[in-house]
Amino acid sequence: MFPKDKDGNLLHRDVPLSDTWKALMNEKAAGKVRSIGVSNFSAQEIKDMTQGGAEMPAVNQVEAHVFWNQEKLRKEMQELGVAVVAYSPLGNSGF
Repeated sequence: MFPKDKDGNLLHRDVPLSDTWKALMNEKAAGKVRSIGVSNFSAQEIKDMTQGGAEMPAVNQVEAHVFWNQEKLRKEMQELGVAVVAYSPLGNSGF
């Protein structure tokens, strides 16, 4: 399933994030998925990924809870029209 060299080692390729995002948008256009999102992206990473007219992700899933409310990121996502979905909403066990 994953490309390997003659010794069986995995081959790693540097694929630009924008190319991966375009491939996901094609899957959405083909009706294979209803929406696409990201996880743990900054506003700048989303802007870089969508430059050239690519659509914004539907959601950005990030760690957010009462001890780390991600206020700045939530504001930036709102300005971009990207919903924020919290994981670990009851807090991280490290607190």
